[in-house]
Amino acid sequence: MSGTEPGTAISRSFRRSYHPSQEGSLRRAVEHLAASPAARAAAAAGGRAAMS
Repeated sequence: MSGTEPGTAISRSFRRSYHPSQEGSLRRAVEHLAASPAARAAAAAGGRAAMS
């Protein structure tokens, strides 16, 4: 979201001229999600389940 408040990004998305590419690259979004605490916790939980 390019450092903006979520409400601003949501209202911007309702404009006719809006395109998701204005928010940033898909590659960066996937990298961010993969490095998130939730993704790390899920990976750790999956690893523990595989070891059981």
